[in-house]
Amino acid sequence: MSRSTYGKPFKTITEQRQLLESRGMTISDPTGAERWLSSVGYYRLSGYWYPYRVRTQAAGAPPVIGDAFRPGTSFEQIIELYDFDRKLKLLVLDAIERVEVAMRLRVGHTLGRRGAFAHADPNMLSTEFVGVSSPAQPPAHAEWLDSAHAKWLRKVAQEQSRSKEEFVKHFTRKYGGPLPVWVVTEILDFGGLSRLYEGLHQKDRDDIAADFGLTDNSGAGHGAALVSWMKNLNYIRNTCAHHSRLWNRNIDVQLSYRHLLVVPELHHAASPTVTKRAYASLAVLAYLLERISPGSTWAANIVGHIRTGLAAMNRSETEMGCPSGWTTEALWVQQPDP
Repeated sequence: MSRSTYGKPFKTITEQRQLLESRGMTISDPTGAERWLSSVGYYRLSGYWYPYRVRTQAAGAPPVIGDAFRPGTSFEQIIELYDFDRKLKLLVLDAIERVEVAMRLRVGHTLGRRGAFAHADPNMLSTEFVGVSSPAQPPAHAEWLDSAHAKWLRKVAQEQSRSKEEFVKHFTRKYGGPLPVWVVTEILDFGGLSRLYEGLHQKDRDDIAADFGLTDNSGAGHGAALVSWMKNLNYIRNTCAHHSRLWNRNIDVQLSYRHLLVVPELHHAASPTVTKRAYASLAVLAYLLERISPGSTWAANIVGHIRTGLAAMNRSETEMGCPSGWTTEALWVQQPDP
């Protein structure tokens, strides 16, 4: 859409509130509503009132979402749902932080055994990541310069140059030059860490996956599954960090069924209605946390938040992709201490 064809006029906060009322939303506290609209924003909140809009459907046609709200819709309901989602994202970020720290250690340790700068040595990484089999030889070197590995290294150099971490400043002052891999893994963002893990040799990926209990039928580590999980969790992490809606979001980077079937505790999540929403990612986090932080109360906190929060708002757990009977799955049941 070009700028010249966009015809909607600018609306003040008061006009936005009045528009909601004209469409059937009950606002008992206009001043409070305007405070929310001015601090959170009309369009951010619109994702939370979307499910409350009137749907009509003619025979044989897809449903049409109108502008009007269903009778009984209140601004307070929207804020309650927004607050539920905000707390959900904080819980998710707490879990992802622990997964990220555990992965930093494992990736840095695995590559570090091969050399302080193994992350920069194409021979220590997968051919898929490096792009060529002999990057030191022309013309292969020119091809390598455009590889995922070379691009990743350039991003690492940028991260090092702008890092404010004292350990990075100390290393640079004392040694100069590039950072060793066990320091590099401490300055990577989740996406960069995920990309490095994917770029490891298969055996290294499999060894790390086995450390989390992800194994195939032969008992070998299933690195491909963990690669898939990391990509999905990076998407979920970015969704939360950018304060986007998570609760009923259609997940763009979905977990594959076959990579969920690697773990018996996740078999119940391997279906289209589950993986397209947040539940499958929550289940993966619960599984990983049980191995990273045994005895953690995170799973219980998630169950309590979803069950209590959605029930109070009279909303269905299926909007999050939660399958029937999910709270009875071993993944979520708190095991008593032996």
